[in-house]
Amino acid sequence: MNRLTAGSTAAVLVLFLASCSTFDGTPPPEDGGTYESIDDLQEAVESAGLVCQELVLDTPPSKYSASSASCSEFTYLAIYTDDVHLEAQLDFWRPVGQRAVNVGKNWTVVSEDPKLIQKNLGGSVIHTGP
Repeated sequence: MNRLTAGSTAAVLVLFLASCSTFDGTPPPEDGGTYESIDDLQEAVESAGLVCQELVLDTPPSKYSASSASCSEFTYLAIYTDDVHLEAQLDFWRPVGQRAVNVGKNWTVVSEDPKLIQKNLGGSVIHTGP
Protein backbone atom coordinates (compact mmCIF):
# COMPACT_ATOMS: atom_id res chain seq x y z
CA MET A 1 0.00 0.00 0.00
CA ASN A 2 1.53 3.33 -0.93
CA ARG A 3 1.59 6.33 1.39
CA LEU A 4 -1.24 8.15 -0.36
CA THR A 5 -3.57 5.15 -0.16
CA ALA A 6 -2.68 4.48 3.48
CA GLY A 7 -3.21 8.14 4.36
CA SER A 8 -6.55 8.26 2.54
CA THR A 9 -7.71 5.07 4.22
CA ALA A 10 -6.77 6.45 7.64
CA ALA A 11 -8.58 9.74 6.97
CA VAL A 12 -11.74 7.94 5.85
CA LEU A 13 -11.60 5.69 8.93
CA VAL A 14 -11.25 8.69 11.27
CA LEU A 15 -14.20 10.47 9.62
CA PHE A 16 -16.31 7.32 9.80
CA LEU A 17 -15.59 6.76 13.48
CA ALA A 18 -16.22 10.41 14.28
CA SER A 19 -19.59 10.31 12.54
CA CYS A 20 -20.62 7.27 14.61
CA SER A 21 -19.82 8.96 17.90
CA THR A 22 -22.30 11.01 19.91
CA PHE A 23 -19.48 12.55 21.96
CA ASP A 24 -19.43 16.30 21.36
CA GLY A 25 -16.00 16.79 22.91
CA THR A 26 -17.33 17.87 26.30
CA PRO A 27 -16.86 15.20 28.97
CA PRO A 28 -19.74 14.63 31.37
CA PRO A 29 -19.48 16.26 34.80
CA GLU A 30 -17.29 14.15 37.04
CA ASP A 31 -19.90 14.21 39.81
CA GLY A 32 -22.73 13.38 37.39
CA GLY A 33 -24.39 16.76 37.73
CA THR A 34 -28.06 17.13 38.54
CA TYR A 35 -31.36 16.63 36.73
CA GLU A 36 -34.48 18.66 37.35
CA SER A 37 -36.95 15.86 36.58
CA ILE A 38 -37.24 12.16 35.90
CA ASP A 39 -38.02 13.02 32.27
CA ASP A 40 -34.71 14.90 31.98
CA LEU A 41 -32.88 11.89 33.43
CA GLN A 42 -34.70 9.56 31.04
CA GLU A 43 -33.65 11.75 28.10
CA ALA A 44 -30.02 11.68 29.27
CA VAL A 45 -30.10 7.90 29.72
CA GLU A 46 -31.53 7.46 26.23
CA SER A 47 -28.93 9.85 24.77
CA ALA A 48 -26.29 7.68 26.43
CA GLY A 49 -27.59 4.74 24.40
CA LEU A 50 -29.73 2.89 26.92
CA VAL A 51 -33.23 2.05 25.69
CA CYS A 52 -36.02 3.48 27.84
CA GLN A 53 -39.03 3.26 25.59
CA GLU A 54 -41.73 3.25 28.23
CA LEU A 55 -41.13 5.14 31.45
CA VAL A 56 -43.44 3.83 34.16
CA LEU A 57 -43.61 6.26 37.07
CA ASP A 58 -43.78 4.91 40.59
CA THR A 59 -46.89 6.25 42.29
CA PRO A 60 -46.04 7.15 44.96
CA PRO A 61 -42.27 7.41 44.30
CA SER A 62 -39.90 5.13 46.18
CA LYS A 63 -39.52 5.88 49.87
CA TYR A 64 -36.49 8.18 49.55
CA SER A 65 -36.83 9.70 46.07
CA ALA A 66 -38.71 12.76 44.85
CA SER A 67 -39.51 10.89 41.64
CA SER A 68 -38.78 7.35 40.49
CA ALA A 69 -39.63 5.16 37.53
CA SER A 70 -38.67 2.05 35.64
CA CYS A 71 -37.96 1.59 31.96
CA SER A 72 -37.81 -2.19 32.12
CA GLU A 73 -37.30 -4.99 34.56
CA PHE A 74 -33.60 -4.09 34.79
CA THR A 75 -33.58 -0.29 34.42
CA TYR A 76 -34.67 1.97 37.24
CA LEU A 77 -34.29 5.78 37.47
CA ALA A 78 -34.70 8.09 40.45
CA ILE A 79 -34.27 11.76 41.36
CA TYR A 80 -33.66 12.91 44.95
CA THR A 81 -34.36 16.24 46.64
CA ASP A 82 -31.16 16.25 48.72
CA ASP A 83 -28.06 14.31 49.76
CA VAL A 84 -29.77 12.92 52.86
CA HIS A 85 -32.44 11.15 50.82
CA LEU A 86 -29.92 9.93 48.25
CA GLU A 87 -27.66 8.49 50.95
CA ALA A 88 -30.66 6.89 52.69
CA GLN A 89 -31.55 5.14 49.43
CA LEU A 90 -27.99 3.88 48.99
CA ASP A 91 -27.91 2.68 52.61
CA PHE A 92 -31.16 0.81 51.96
CA TRP A 93 -29.77 -0.87 48.84
CA ARG A 94 -26.37 -1.87 50.27
CA PRO A 95 -27.47 -4.92 52.27
CA VAL A 96 -30.01 -6.15 49.71
CA GLY A 97 -27.55 -6.40 46.84
CA GLN A 98 -29.03 -4.02 44.27
CA ARG A 99 -26.13 -4.71 41.83
CA ALA A 100 -24.23 -1.80 40.32
CA VAL A 101 -25.83 1.62 40.72
CA ASN A 102 -24.83 4.80 38.89
CA VAL A 103 -24.92 7.76 41.26
CA GLY A 104 -24.90 11.46 40.37
CA LYS A 105 -25.43 14.49 42.57
CA ASN A 106 -29.20 13.99 42.81
CA TRP A 107 -29.93 10.84 40.80
CA THR A 108 -29.44 7.11 40.54
CA VAL A 109 -29.72 4.72 37.61
CA VAL A 110 -29.82 0.97 38.06
CA SER A 111 -29.16 -0.74 34.74
CA GLU A 112 -27.47 -3.66 33.05
CA ASP A 113 -24.75 -1.36 31.67
CA PRO A 114 -23.42 0.95 34.41
CA LYS A 115 -20.19 1.69 32.49
CA LEU A 116 -22.21 3.10 29.56
CA ILE A 117 -24.13 5.39 31.90
CA GLN A 118 -20.99 6.54 33.70
CA LYS A 119 -19.13 7.18 30.44
CA ASN A 120 -21.95 9.41 29.17
CA LEU A 121 -23.47 10.95 32.32
CA GLY A 122 -20.50 10.97 34.71
CA GLY A 123 -21.00 10.27 38.38
CA SER A 124 -19.79 7.09 40.01
CA VAL A 125 -20.68 3.43 40.03
CA ILE A 126 -21.15 1.75 43.36
CA HIS A 127 -21.69 -1.93 43.98
CA THR A 128 -24.18 -2.79 46.67
CA GLY A 129 -24.69 -5.99 48.59
CA PRO A 130 -22.27 -8.46 50.06
